[in-house]
Amino acid sequence: MSAITAGEFPPQFLREDGRRTATANERVVMELLSRQGSASRADLARLTGLAPHSITRLVEPLIARGLLNEAQPVAVGVGKPAAKLTLDGASAFAVGLSVMTDAVSLILLDLAGEVRAASSEKLADIEIRGACRQICGMIDRTIREAGLDRSRLVGIGIGVTGYFIGDGARLNPPRLLDPWALVPLDTILADALGQKVWIDNDGNVAAIGEAMLGHGRTMRDFAYLYFSAGFGGGVISRGLPLRGRHGNAGEFASILPLDWPQPNLEVLRLTFQDMGTVFPDLHTMLGAFDVNHPAVDAWLERSLPSLNLVASAISATVDPGMIVLGGRLPASLAQRIAERIAITNPERRGHHRPAAAIVSSRMEGDAAAIGAATLPLRAAFFDPEASATPLAD
Repeated sequence: MSAITAGEFPPQFLREDGRRTATANERVVMELLSRQGSASRADLARLTGLAPHSITRLVEPLIARGLLNEAQPVAVGVGKPAAKLTLDGASAFAVGLSVMTDAVSLILLDLAGEVRAASSEKLADIEIRGACRQICGMIDRTIREAGLDRSRLVGIGIGVTGYFIGDGARLNPPRLLDPWALVPLDTILADALGQKVWIDNDGNVAAIGEAMLGHGRTMRDFAYLYFSAGFGGGVISRGLPLRGRHGNAGEFASILPLDWPQPNLEVLRLTFQDMGTVFPDLHTMLGAFDVNHPAVDAWLERSLPSLNLVASAISATVDPGMIVLGGRLPASLAQRIAERIAITNPERRGHHRPAAAIVSSRMEGDAAAIGAATLPLRAAFFDPEASATPLAD
């Protein structure tokens, strides 16, 4: 797809480069409001260290462009009432897609971080063209049923399972997604979907979603473990994704020796099968998940040494404040894992090294799809270090 022209954007978002976006300073304000939920001008001045008149110069254009709302002042105690600023969710939204080995999930996420609609379907065709036809139908139908104005669509973020091979957006996914392997997904998907697209692997996008909408609102440094058909994750440092030289930071499965059990949900599905409960795919297993089934106990017993090693390696190398358990992991199972993971941390002179808290993700729904939807919004409005140019136009 060629670069999008200015005429395709609503007038309130037009800038010199024809993009719907915010300046670096405006992004600082919008990112703070995304984390805080609401704040007065005085709050923003205190949090940024800017003078009140500087905050006003930043805020007024954002209000005029419809990106921020300012409520009527509310008196609290003695003094001048403070008016609260919030992001205007209706002003923009993004599509987030998670392409898995067995299914595709879709999220519509607005500027204020609210999920406006969600849908999930079994992947009818693993060939990219066939899958894109299915995805286009899902996008059209979901936007229409949600009653959103398509002209306010910023772009499409896509999380695909697999790791980057060091050549652009070429991923190496599991064999069940063989047609998606080693091809330029950015240009192929942009052309097929007719929109700007952002591509990343599922673990990275889920971690980014957690940074914007989950634990990241209060914790700026954490590692995210992504459980699905495979096992991976992402690292957030100072609120930003740490992607590494080739985009593969967070490939935690590679920590494990080849003969160690991989703690993924496909192994759990096979454990159910070995114990007489057959699910044809993860989508079905998760829809009927019973955390008290003996298969869960057996999987957890085999997986814990691997999870302990991964958590210990993360703690020693990254030193995060949290290790978040997420992905397609059911919350009930995440809680059981969190209670049992043990990080190697010997005592010295009566002290242990400060260790990360092990916690369940705060996000509800498909973590990768939600995280993928944050990519276009971050690039346009939130991340001060982000370029306005996605991986493909």
